[in-house]
Amino acid sequence: MSQEARVLKEDRKKVFKRAFSMASGTLTSRILGLLRDMALGALFDRMITDAWSAAFRIPNFFRRLLGEGSLSVSFIPVFMEAKAADPHGPRAQNLANGLYTLLLVFLGALTLLGIAFADPLFQVLLSDTYGASPEKWELTVRMGRIMFGFIFFILTYAYFMGLLNALGSFGLPAVASALLNVSMLAFTFMPAHWFPRAGDGLAWGVLVGGILQASVVWWALRSTGHLPRFKFTGWSADLKAVFRNLVPGLVGMGLTQFTTLINLYFASSLPEGSISYIYWADRLLELPLSLVSVSLGAALLPTLSDLASSKDREKFLATAQDGFLMNLFLSLPAALGLYFLAEPIIEVLFLRGRFTANDVVSTAAVLKVYAVSLVLIAGSRVLMPLYYSVKNTWYPAAVSVLSLALHIGMARYWMEERGLQGLIISSTLAALLNFLLLFAALPKWNLSFAGKELFIAITKFLIAGAGLILAIQFHQAFLAWTNGSMKLIALTLTILLAATTYLTIAHALKVPASFLGLHRSKN
Repeated sequence: MSQEARVLKEDRKKVFKRAFSMASGTLTSRILGLLRDMALGALFDRMITDAWSAAFRIPNFFRRLLGEGSLSVSFIPVFMEAKAADPHGPRAQNLANGLYTLLLVFLGALTLLGIAFADPLFQVLLSDTYGASPEKWELTVRMGRIMFGFIFFILTYAYFMGLLNALGSFGLPAVASALLNVSMLAFTFMPAHWFPRAGDGLAWGVLVGGILQASVVWWALRSTGHLPRFKFTGWSADLKAVFRNLVPGLVGMGLTQFTTLINLYFASSLPEGSISYIYWADRLLELPLSLVSVSLGAALLPTLSDLASSKDREKFLATAQDGFLMNLFLSLPAALGLYFLAEPIIEVLFLRGRFTANDVVSTAAVLKVYAVSLVLIAGSRVLMPLYYSVKNTWYPAAVSVLSLALHIGMARYWMEERGLQGLIISSTLAALLNFLLLFAALPKWNLSFAGKELFIAITKFLIAGAGLILAIQFHQAFLAWTNGSMKLIALTLTILLAATTYLTIAHALKVPASFLGLHRSKN
């Protein structure tokens, strides 16, 4: 093996080790979150779950916008460049201090404004149909005011996590995210009479969880000696560079997240429970997205930024393609499983207490469409850091604007045709456009992948996926074998068989070698 090949292999190992570290921590958080969502559906009626889901959508929007998006991808490349240019000097720390100072001022103002103007804000975000129920409206606004404090703490956590990621620490920040779900789960089971009004505990659980998350990463960052201080030393070139990346980045990734607010408005005009069904389906979608795409995208960004700074284009493109194919290899079976097993999954997880059979059918209908979008959204989340690592933020922003406009234009039509499911179909078609435009433009910025190897690898993934679909057909046989009374065992056996089939076929086709050992042609 040549020296270049050995270095490339080590870079790949580094990326996947970081992604695995993040995914392990994220898995803990997602399992706890799933338990929380199961309790939410079983213990509370649809009025309370709709109100909580609607109120939580705003702080969650900011969490995804800055916590999982534009802040990290705008800050990390500049921070890595500053560290490389001045490894023993104050340049990188001054950047961290300056951005932290501005962030605290912004978050403080945003939180206070959100609490003060919660009522008019929800009047914009929710339809008149939703506001026709005074009790539901009052509950939503009250929960929203409590949870606006979460924005301050969760985005402080997100910034600290970005710093830790830039310093090479991925495991602890990901594990810290579990504390939110620990808090929310604990408050879900607290007696209702502990709080002035029904449902308040759900909102307080979110706020306390944000405080816990921020505290843990604050301690971790402090132990590294890189804890930022409230100190602004002026508009340095590095700070200006972050904001030059941040503004179009906010438009690009922010408009992608803005789709959730658009869906909230449209869903609030549909029958009660619609907002909750979208929430539960979205949570199941986010499980593979967080484990695979978000973890892999976050792990890729520092490595790609380093390679872009060092002008090593060959290694840059090979590493990017590895990440894209690994993402596709893992997200494809998740998408197929969620689509073909939507109802059995919802039944096993949620069918108890106040979660009825009708709730199962409605949530599964949304989940099936979300499953189709999984590969598209996952692919886009890996492609966007590729653009950001070479400091191209305007093109993904333009693509997001176009995709969002398409969704808004189509949503009413699809809702008239298919109801709640039509709303998700509209957002899936927008996700398709977003992915195609991001992928098609790679050659324009000399970011194109090796076409032949990419085609061969994807073909093998699809063959393995076809085997997985066949294996899923045994679910009815497993149900009959258990007499239909042990649905969890039948579902578990089906998932194990499907996963084993997918991996066995992939191994027979030498899939790991085809995308972990790719060597780009030099023509």
